[in-house]
Amino acid sequence: MIELNIKTRYAETAQDGIIHHSSYIIYYETARIEYLKSKGININDLEKESILCPVVSLEAHYLKPLISQQEILVKVRLDSFSKVRFKILHEIFKEEEKCAYAITSHCFIDGNFKPIPIPAKLLNCFKLELSSE
Repeated sequence: MIELNIKTRYAETAQDGIIHHSSYIIYYETARIEYLKSKGININDLEKESILCPVVSLEAHYLKPLISQQEILVKVRLDSFSKVRFKILHEIFKEEEKCAYAITSHCFIDGNFKPIPIPAKLLNCFKLELSSE
């Protein structure tokens, strides 16, 4: 699991002054990239090798509104995995209160958009993470 502090921005709000729902996805993506980096996976390096890691699905839940200029904490951890897919749980907190969460599903694909196995290095990290919980 990783935790990432983010400050919401005015540009992310809708006309009602509340952070727009689409901005949450950016927070999740930012934290997920840091999560993968903590596992030794650099997305930019993979892309140079024509390996991509797309979002296959996203299930988002909005519990409490966020406003601009707030400090939020995004927690990211592995939810589940197989040889070719993995799911990530993202949670957003304002102080101690959970405001939103999402589960994203991912896979790896080659330059021809064909599914490939999760890289062995990452698969090993996933096994360790779930076994230590």
